[in-house]
Amino acid sequence: MMKDRDQKQKALRISVANRWFPQLEVDVEPGRAVSEKAPLVTDLDVLSSIPDQFKGFRSVVFDCKTKAKESPVNRALWLAGVLKRINADQGISILKKDVIELDHRLMANRLGVLLLAEDELDLYANATTRGYGGALGHVGEIDAWDQLYDITASFPKLDPGMRFLRSAYWMADDAAEACRKTLATIRNLYTEFDPAKPAHVALFLDFCSLFARSLAIVVCQLFKAYLHPANQADLSEALLVMLYGGRDAYQHRNEMFKMVKQSKNPDQPAPDLSLPEWEAFLQLTRQLLDAPGEAQRTPLILREVGFCFLRGDTSYSFARTLCSEAPQGARFALLIPGYLCKAGKLPPEFAKLADNAILPLLAVK
Repeated sequence: MMKDRDQKQKALRISVANRWFPQLEVDVEPGRAVSEKAPLVTDLDVLSSIPDQFKGFRSVVFDCKTKAKESPVNRALWLAGVLKRINADQGISILKKDVIELDHRLMANRLGVLLLAEDELDLYANATTRGYGGALGHVGEIDAWDQLYDITASFPKLDPGMRFLRSAYWMADDAAEACRKTLATIRNLYTEFDPAKPAHVALFLDFCSLFARSLAIVVCQLFKAYLHPANQADLSEALLVMLYGGRDAYQHRNEMFKMVKQSKNPDQPAPDLSLPEWEAFLQLTRQLLDAPGEAQRTPLILREVGFCFLRGDTSYSFARTLCSEAPQGARFALLIPGYLCKAGKLPPEFAKLADNAILPLLAVK
């Protein structure tokens, strides 16, 4: 059972009402650790990704604590350090205080932290968030998150995947690394996924939502540099350079990759390093480049559809609302599971189940 549930529930509602992409209880790793199994540094109550046409996403951390005796400014200093560790843009610290000194608020604001007393949270939400009190689907309900995180209690072999979703994904240095690692994690676990189990379908779609978030950032960066690459070869070269950390880094990794492949199959020419199903990935990326802003709406759609599988809800009412608000984002939500299913070596039934759920949600013109 999650602690500080009321505060986290409200932070979730603020996020989803604003059409941000929330993640509950993110475990923060130290980074560049020397231990084989480094201890976690802390955890983030709610980390939300805000669509941004220039960055892909900005991020805000909700710090939900109920310690009455803790100094607000000390909490702000701690949260400012957390923001720096994960390259977040804004912090909101919710404290069990009757009064927060104005000077403490002002200092916190300079650090990128908003201090709120617990009883001020609804006031803030109603003043800044249209639809805060309305229907916000399953992704806006903390009980659904409990159910998601309980999946590994029944399916312990999927625990590495859940730990990736809750920690390693968010600790990646950039979107390209997160994109590669998301796909690698699925491929490492593909034998454990069973499309006959709704919880597995939900977990797969959650992987799709994170992959969509990373890809939306890559596409945003690509669009700013190239707008629309002139041809497939230019797009392929640009993506390889971006996904593998620059031209020199790609060339070095490619040489190492080909040496390993050649040593295993000396009679076969070694392929160049790329993501699995590279041509399909190129086609997917080219389509997202048609509407890079709407690609930032895709992760929330995919997560809500996944939560519908988890909760046994076949109405998809809130997912339908999200799709109607971002028709291109909904179309991208239809494409991503197909690519990830094929590239991740998962049974094709996963893609079919996603298609059957999402296709009826698309606006018919």
